[in-house]
Amino acid sequence: MEQLAELREVVAKQGAEIERLKAKRPKTSRNSSKSPSGDGPWSKRHPSPKPKSGKKQGGQPGHTGNSRKPVEPGAMDEVKQVKPTHCEACAEPLTGDDPSPRMHQVIDIPPVKPVVVGYEIHALICTCCGETTKGKLPPEVHQSSFGPNVSALVVLLSGEYRMSRRNIQRHLADFHGIEISLGAISNIEGRMAKGLAGAHAEAKASVAASATKHLDETTWRESNALAWLWTAVGEDATVFVIRDTRSSSVATELIGEHPSGVVVSDRYSGYSFINLDQRQVCLAHLMRDFRRMAEGEKDLRWIGQRLLGLTDALFRLWHQHQAGKISRANLKRWSRPIRAQVAQLLDQGARSRGYETPSMCRGILKTEPAIWTFIHREGVEPTNNVAERAVRPAVIHRKTSLGSQSDRGSRFVERMQTVSATLKQTGRSISKFIRGVAEAVLGGAPEPRLLQ
Repeated sequence: MEQLAELREVVAKQGAEIERLKAKRPKTSRNSSKSPSGDGPWSKRHPSPKPKSGKKQGGQPGHTGNSRKPVEPGAMDEVKQVKPTHCEACAEPLTGDDPSPRMHQVIDIPPVKPVVVGYEIHALICTCCGETTKGKLPPEVHQSSFGPNVSALVVLLSGEYRMSRRNIQRHLADFHGIEISLGAISNIEGRMAKGLAGAHAEAKASVAASATKHLDETTWRESNALAWLWTAVGEDATVFVIRDTRSSSVATELIGEHPSGVVVSDRYSGYSFINLDQRQVCLAHLMRDFRRMAEGEKDLRWIGQRLLGLTDALFRLWHQHQAGKISRANLKRWSRPIRAQVAQLLDQGARSRGYETPSMCRGILKTEPAIWTFIHREGVEPTNNVAERAVRPAVIHRKTSLGSQSDRGSRFVERMQTVSATLKQTGRSISKFIRGVAEAVLGGAPEPRLLQ
C-alpha cells in the first residue's frame, strides 16, 4: 500500500508537469523578448490589422517624386557643349546656341592614388666631440606608416560600415592601391580607440545628466565567452559599454546609483535599484507578456486577452494625446479606469491556480506603478523603442563579426558605436569627426568635441 501511494504521488507529479508543458507555448518575437530574426521561416507572420488596398507596391500615380538635387553650375568641374551639327529633317548645317539648354550631369570619382611621403632620418656625427645625433620626425608625424586619412577610412569601414578586416584589406588594395596587413588594421583600431576615449566619456556624462534616458542590454561575445552590450540613450547622446556581467553594477555605471529624471526600460531585475516613480516600464514588452498569457493556459487565456484589449485602449489614448486631440488632463482622467481594470486582472491572475500566467502576473505587479509614469510625466515615452532602435546596429555587428576577440576590441566597438549613434542623433557627419580624431591621435591636433 505504501508503494502504491508513492507511485500515485509520482504519477500525479508527472501529470501536473505534462499539463504545464502542454500549456507552455513556444516563444516568438510576438510573445517574448526574442528578436524577429530568430523566429525562423516556419513562424507564422502576424497579419496586419489594415485591410489590403489591392494596389501594387511602390509609388502610386500622382505622387510627388523625389529626384537628386543637381550640382550648381559654379560647382561643376567641367561643362561640355553638346550641339547637333545637321538638321534631322533636311540635313542643313546648324549654327548658334540654345538659350536654355537641358543640363545632364554625370558624377564620377577619379582613380585614387595614394600620396607617399618619405622621411630620410639622418644620423650625423659631431666633428667636435664625435657624438652621433639622430634626426627626429616632426611633431605632426606619427610613427605609424599610415596617415590620418587612411586611419579614418579603416575605422569607418570597420566600426561604422561593419566590414571585416579581410574585406578592408582587399578594399584598400583594389580601390586605393594600399597594401596593408591584418595586424596593421587591428593596430589602427587600437590607436583610434584610445583617441575616442574622451568622446565616450563625454557621451556617458551627457546621458547620465539627461532628464529622460532609455536603457537596454543584449548579449555579446568577447574571446568566445559570454558578455553583455549595454546601451543608454539620453536626449543628446547615446552611449554603449561592453561588460562581462549583466548585473545592476553596469546600469549604475551608466546612469549613477541615484539617477535623475526618468529611466525607461524593460522589467529586468537589474534596474530594481531605480525608484518606481522614476521608472517607465516598456508597454511593448508588457504586450508580449500579455500575448503569451492569451496563448498559454487554456483556463486563464481570458486574462491575457482582456489585458491586451486594455493595453490597446491605452495606446489609443496616448496616440490621440500625441496628435493633440486630447489634453494631458483628459489622458490622466480617461486612463484611470484602465489602470484599475489592469490592476484587478493582474491581481486575479496572480491568485489563480496555474503555472506560467500566475507567475507572470506576480512579476508584473512588482513594477505596476512604473507602467503609468508616461501619463504623468512630460517627455516620457510608454515604450523602450528608442533604446531598441539604437542597439540594432550593434546587434547586426555582433552577428557579422561574432563579437570581439579582446578587451581592446570591445573598447573599440563600444566607442565607435557611441560616436556613430550620438552623431546620428545630433545630425553631424561621422567622417569629419573621425578624421578629426585621427589628426589628434597621429598629429597632435586638438581632439574634436562630440557634443557641441
